[in-house]
Amino acid sequence: METMTICVYGAASEKIDPAFIEGSEQLGREIAHRGHRMVYGGGGGGVMGACARGASRAGGEVTGVVPYFMDDFEVINKNCTKIIRTDTMSQRKDIMENSADAFIIAPGGIGTFDEFFQILTLVELGQKDAPIVLYNLNGYYDVMLDFMRTCTSMGFIRERALTLFRVCATAKDALDAVEEMYGSRLQ
Repeated sequence: METMTICVYGAASEKIDPAFIEGSEQLGREIAHRGHRMVYGGGGGGVMGACARGASRAGGEVTGVVPYFMDDFEVINKNCTKIIRTDTMSQRKDIMENSADAFIIAPGGIGTFDEFFQILTLVELGQKDAPIVLYNLNGYYDVMLDFMRTCTSMGFIRERALTLFRVCATAKDALDAVEEMYGSRLQ
């Protein structure tokens, strides 16, 4: 399998069940064990910090992309292989999107939802060709998926959009799906 840069989106919150932290560390370890690079929002806490820690501890290359103003909102992970600083959130998202070959959306909040729907929209509109996996750890995204199916049945979301990403409950399955989807794009 060719080495990929995988963008991981996820929560920065520390107020979450520890099971999400452990599952995210597993995701980071799995990325590194398979020889892939990780790019993410650069936070040191929550799901995204745990994923970066898992990847770093397993010897993986981790790039954090952080707007300067985020220093006032969250702890920045100083242990990244590389940290890229930006002025705006839009620049942050652009850098992550443009440097990634694939996207894994771990459990998160408003920012993560924004990032997921932006990349899904770009793929649906043919502006990006990249695997997308929802890391549905502990069924976190079940309600959102139900809502998306409801929107589809009501005609607000095209059925095709629901086929542009995979849903996986384990780190291993998420990486298997990303690698399979990426490999099929190369053929």
